Order: sequence, then structure tokens, then C-alpha cells
Amino acid sequence: MSKVYSDQVAKTQLLLTGLKKNVELLKNKGINNEFISRLEADNRLAATYNDENDKLKADVRTKTRQANAKLNEVKRQVQEAKKVIKRDFEENPVAGFWPSGQKIGLFSIRQKTGFPILR
Repeated sequence: MSKVYSDQVAKTQLLLTGLKKNVELLKNKGINNEFISRLEADNRLAATYNDENDKLKADVRTKTRQANAKLNEVKRQVQEAKKVIKRDFEENPVAGFWPSGQKIGLFSIRQKTGFPILR
């Protein structure tokens, strides 16, 4: 539970303890058993939501790590493919490696002819 939420839940719990002890003094002020019950239920619900949020945050961190690892693997594979293309097709580039008009690292695609040009 985050510090802000845990502090608020704890403070509300302390307040609820005091309200329950002094409910007779507060009835004329608009704070009755129904109000206390509602506050208690809302406080529990806020704590539950916060716990759920903490779990979701942990899941997001895990998924982000997985996505970053996969992206790094994809980048490594692209680098490997670029090296092969540059090495094997440097003198006579072959069209069709990338769509016309896009720039991909070592290659710039000429729009008119569709042939990749090494830079």
C-alpha cells in the first residue's frame, strides 16, 4: 500500500474508533451509526482498491520488463539482418527489403526506383 493511502486508511481507522466511542455526543451533530458504518465501509473499500492498484502496478512492472527484453531481442535481430544485407548486397542492393520511401538505419530507400541505397 502506498504511503499516502496507508496513512489515510490508518487515520480514518483511528477516527472511526473515536467516533464509535462518542457516537452519543455526535448524534445531534449529524454523525450517527449510519454515517460511521458508511465511513467504515468506504475506508475498507479504499484499502481494497489500493491493494488492487498495487498488484496491477507490480504486473505492469513485470510486463514492462518482459516487453523491454523482447524489444532488445528484436533490435539485436534487426542489427544482425542489417549486417548481412550490407555485407552481401553492398555492391548491388536488392529492392524489396523495406517499403519504398522509408529509412532503416544503414539503408535509405529511393522513392522513384524502389531500390535501397547504402549510405
